[in-house]
Amino acid sequence: MHNEKRLLALAVFAACGGQLSTAAAQGGNAGVEEVLVYGTQGARETSTGSRLDLTWLETPATVDIINGDAIRDRGDIGVLEAVTRSGGFTTEANPGNGGSSISARGFEGAGAVTKLYDGTSYFNAAGAITFPFDTWGIDRIEVLKGPSSVLYGEGGIGGAINVIPRKPQREQDGQVRVELGEDDTTFIGVDYTNALGANGAYRFDYSNVQSDGWVGPNGDSDAEMLSLAFEFEPTDKLTLAARLDSGEQHPMRYFGAPVVNGDFVRDFVGKNFNVSDADIHYQDDSLRLRADWQPTDTVTLQAELFRLESDRLWKDAEANSYDPSTRILTRFDPLILGHDIAQDGVRTNLVFAPSRGRVRTSVGFEANDVSFERPTNFATPANPNGITFDEFDEVDPYNFVPGVLADITTAPVALDNTSDVSEWAVFAETQIKATERVAFVAALRHEDYDTHYVRIGRQIIDQNVDDTTGRVGVVFDVSDETALYAQYGTGATNPSGGIVTIANANRLADMIESEQLEVGVKHQVSGTGFQWNLALFDITKNNLTYDDPTSADPADVLVIPEQTSQGIELGFTYAATSTFQVYGNVVSLNAETDTGERPPTYVPEETYNLGFAWQPGTKVKIIADVRHVGDRFGGPAPDGITIPDYTVVDASVRWSASDKLGVTVKGQNLFDELYATSNYYTDMWMVGRPRTASVAFDYRF
Repeated sequence: MHNEKRLLALAVFAACGGQLSTAAAQGGNAGVEEVLVYGTQGARETSTGSRLDLTWLETPATVDIINGDAIRDRGDIGVLEAVTRSGGFTTEANPGNGGSSISARGFEGAGAVTKLYDGTSYFNAAGAITFPFDTWGIDRIEVLKGPSSVLYGEGGIGGAINVIPRKPQREQDGQVRVELGEDDTTFIGVDYTNALGANGAYRFDYSNVQSDGWVGPNGDSDAEMLSLAFEFEPTDKLTLAARLDSGEQHPMRYFGAPVVNGDFVRDFVGKNFNVSDADIHYQDDSLRLRADWQPTDTVTLQAELFRLESDRLWKDAEANSYDPSTRILTRFDPLILGHDIAQDGVRTNLVFAPSRGRVRTSVGFEANDVSFERPTNFATPANPNGITFDEFDEVDPYNFVPGVLADITTAPVALDNTSDVSEWAVFAETQIKATERVAFVAALRHEDYDTHYVRIGRQIIDQNVDDTTGRVGVVFDVSDETALYAQYGTGATNPSGGIVTIANANRLADMIESEQLEVGVKHQVSGTGFQWNLALFDITKNNLTYDDPTSADPADVLVIPEQTSQGIELGFTYAATSTFQVYGNVVSLNAETDTGERPPTYVPEETYNLGFAWQPGTKVKIIADVRHVGDRFGGPAPDGITIPDYTVVDASVRWSASDKLGVTVKGQNLFDELYATSNYYTDMWMVGRPRTASVAFDYRF
């Protein structure tokens, strides 16, 4: 009820500020020092919206760029926490999807937003993907809005997020961060880069976070990330790079609190009703080898080999339901489930860009091979003694004894299904400058998927599908600082929600096509923190499939014949002075299914972010951010209920004791808002983080 007053108070406080930043904020004069931008419009270059190295203004699409230093200044430890600063991107994460699901532009789930790591797309399995997740070692996150299939393949109806890591530098630089917070939370981060011989450089990044969490028992979590990167330049025309990333996560073994009559049961908000021997574990190992060769001033060739191995385990009593008349809580779905997935890929891209020509062209090829195994305790012909989703126990939530999984089921684990996927794609993109102020951009991608999916003891599914997606856009430079653009693009999604695990009902189905029309305007003054963009979009997608939120069986899906989304999006960053900056974004959309009876599941129709960064003196910096997410429909009719909107305020104060040492005090959810980040089943909501304080120490060397 007081959300609007809180937002107004923050805006007034920002407007009454006076000063910020590490740089000047005047005009576009040459020699002006670049501003560290805390908004999402703060870079002229982008590698995510095109393969032609187009600038932000040249790209006929909405692209947000979130600076890595700004992410670390805010203390956003996870990728999902950071990327939802982008307009219209909201979290729908829970352990069932690997803590990675996002809603964007009226769509949600693994098929709505493609996750990239430095331009490489990794395939989801049963809607779950767990890498990348860490922000300590990243340079920036780029967010492409709208269908991204033409650039990155199947999926991505709402957009793509590209997590770009920090690269090795030849100048020595290092940083250490130690953070201590409530709930026995600790964070350690180390970053170091230096030259390696006369022609090389290396970088080392390490982070470790541990916490007891805000629910219990089983609310504790930990995550660890190690990255090693090397670059070598044998000649001034050739760069070779290698990167190894290894991450391990043990998230909270928590699937939500019971909901009665459309609201939390207040007595249970801080409780976790999972079993005591619950376990959730993700291990991700990524290896990437890359070569960049520029034989002439107009030709660039890139080639990359990559591999990702992911091992995941879920062992939980995942679902619960509370009966207030009996004061009994029922726990069910005692599941053990594993993912063992490996993806090997190769991609090449040739760019021809004459310095004085009017045509810039890129052509490329990509191939991937994926293997997947899933052991479970589900009842199948291969596992006749498995669970049948009707095993449960009853506990007293007011005198709760967690017990162990064997109290509910002793069902054995056996291999449930396997999958092998082969994929190849060819793609091309061209920019044609018709005049000095008008440019056309067109892209085309054709790809082929061959999936061999075996459900042990039941069926073998061989599916071969292909699709061709495209984009055509025009950009009109009103001035050197302002561009108008329009774009028509198409996307493609597998009817089963992904190419790795497919449903028998879809074995003969073609790819689901989507289309988007977007028009917009962008304004950016070089060398300053003054940027803004406005976009109108209209997206249509047919025959969507979603995981059924009332079932724990990933094979159970919902089919929606048609879903549309029309909306308006505004983003801005304004450096009022050299030491004061205000930024934000707002998205309003109308998302409908073909019946028009209710909004799509999990999709908020109004979101905004607003914040400021203020440096009142040479040693102090204050950052504050407001995040608002509107109502979301939380399940299929007629049982679905609305998840209420929420507004959360975070703030931090940093004191720089010297050029090398800084201390930051941070508060999250300052007004202690009780809210649900997402739901697991229809009558279970994930409780968001309550008011939490921490202090961080940074030392640069």
